[in-house]
Amino acid sequence: MMCEDCGIRPAKFHLTTIINGDKVERNLCPSCMAKHQKQLPGIDFSNLAGLLNSILEGRDADAQSRQEAEYEDCVCEQCGMTYPEFQKGGMLGCANCYNAFRAPLTALLQRVHGNTQHAGRVPGGVHSGVSIRMNIERLKQKLQRAIADEEYEQAAKLRDAIRALNIQLERREGDIKVHPQARLNGDGGEGANGDV
Repeated sequence: MMCEDCGIRPAKFHLTTIINGDKVERNLCPSCMAKHQKQLPGIDFSNLAGLLNSILEGRDADAQSRQEAEYEDCVCEQCGMTYPEFQKGGMLGCANCYNAFRAPLTALLQRVHGNTQHAGRVPGGVHSGVSIRMNIERLKQKLQRAIADEEYEQAAKLRDAIRALNIQLERREGDIKVHPQARLNGDGGEGANGDV
């Protein structure tokens, strides 16, 4: 779509103005948008993303502080550590603290890592399907987020990638199950003793 002001450059902005009850919508290129921005006093479009981000962070911070207030009374019965002490020091007092602080720790892990289950890494020399399974799980999480955000094109790409990895995993597991057994029985392509 071309800019409705200059008609030369592609439109990148959609500007809606309401003046005295009349709604006017225009599609503008960055250059023409800059001209209109000068005409609109008190609005800083360059920092709009930062403004929205600060609003969302403020809302998240309020929810987080309310949630943390709920957990202030959590105490480990075995070692006596409180949840605020854990927050201050960053270390748990004993193994029972994991059960005593299960709810706040779960929320913390979800917020920090995006998952409550450890995914870890696989050493480079490992030739198993572990890394493929990890990639599948990672892509499944991305797929769920894409569907929740209604990004259906991205979701379709992720779905196809998951299918391809599942096929690759099945082939790898099929090779592990079939080929060693075939060699032991002497059924492998060239024969057990090298004869064709």
